[in-house]
Amino acid sequence: MIAAALLVGCETPPKDTAKKEESKWVRKDAPVDAGKTVTPTPVPAVVNKDPKTFDFESMSIKLTPAEEARVALLVEQAKSATTISIRGFCNRNEVGNAKDAAIARANAVREVLVKGGVPSSKIRLRFTTDEARHAAVVEFQ
Repeated sequence: MIAAALLVGCETPPKDTAKKEESKWVRKDAPVDAGKTVTPTPVPAVVNKDPKTFDFESMSIKLTPAEEARVALLVEQAKSATTISIRGFCNRNEVGNAKDAAIARANAVREVLVKGGVPSSKIRLRFTTDEARHAAVVEFQ
């Protein structure tokens, strides 16, 4: 009987020492997404601090919804101003019809102000094409 017990003990496979060695080098508590790449949050290239400057994409004459909302914030101030000057900017080195684009950008801002109740007779449009900007700037007098 003792011999049988000894033989049964021999039948069990020996412990896998290679597995033990490997386990001390493998982190079991590694995060699930450790192999994934983390993409950083994009930061705007230019942050406008001037509430009267509105940026446009270089090939666009339309305000983004965010910029349109910013223009709408100026409606009350525009209503109380005597005159309003809106200068559109477009870099002529990047855009072929820069003058037309600059005027269209100023007009896009004008339209938002007029929709808000600002009399169009108070508003003057201007343009600049010799600066490396794609924007419109509002000035109150």
